[in-house]
Amino acid sequence: MRIDHTTENGVHRYECWDDYGCSVVASAVAVEENGHINLKEINVGRSYRGRGLGTLLLEQVIADFSDRDLVASVFEERVPWYRRHGFEPVESRGGLIEVKRRGQSLKMIPRI
Repeated sequence: MRIDHTTENGVHRYECWDDYGCSVVASAVAVEENGHINLKEINVGRSYRGRGLGTLLLEQVIADFSDRDLVASVFEERVPWYRRHGFEPVESRGGLIEVKRRGQSLKMIPRI
């Protein structure tokens, strides 16, 4: 499996290709918004679910934006999966739960 990452106008698209490089079997979209990253979607093809591809994509997004907060609006049943990846529920909005993962700020070490 390989993941391709493209960016255009602050929209980051991730595509996970099958072992043969013939078709996209999973994808994710993350958008830069007001200093944080809004994870708009993670989709895994029906016949590829349960193989860890969603986790693979989410881990790639987390690695790419480790210095920024990540936010996603998800159905309640998906909250435990996001919690396993460091997200915490923030608020409920119209049937969706907003989850957030805080970015790891890099502390500057003063020079002596």
